[in-house]
Amino acid sequence: MSRTLTEAELIDAIARLTSDRLTEYLAAEIVIPEQSEQGLRYQRIDVARLELACELHDQYDMEADALSMMISLIDQMHGLRAELREVLNAVEAQPEPVRQQLIEVIGTARFRRS
Repeated sequence: MSRTLTEAELIDAIARLTSDRLTEYLAAEIVIPEQSEQGLRYQRIDVARLELACELHDQYDMEADALSMMISLIDQMHGLRAELREVLNAVEAQPEPVRQQLIEVIGTARFRRS
């Protein structure tokens, strides 16, 4: 199991993160830490999300609610990319005639929508 971080360790790990900013991000549900007997614990993915939130906040002066929505959209995009990768792997596993037929159908559908 991966190591988790306390709030103090998290703030130490992310240069631009302050206690006040973390409180704001928690209220906007940019991250949702695990509750343990020792208090809130943060995962590695939380560090990445908070680093991105801090960068967007500083670079574009985005409010926490807007950051939350933006990061949610990024999460959805990553999910869709993973699903597309699975579909492409399934297509690749098909015999050549099936792959060619899929290419024709997908190409035709793509041009019909334009």
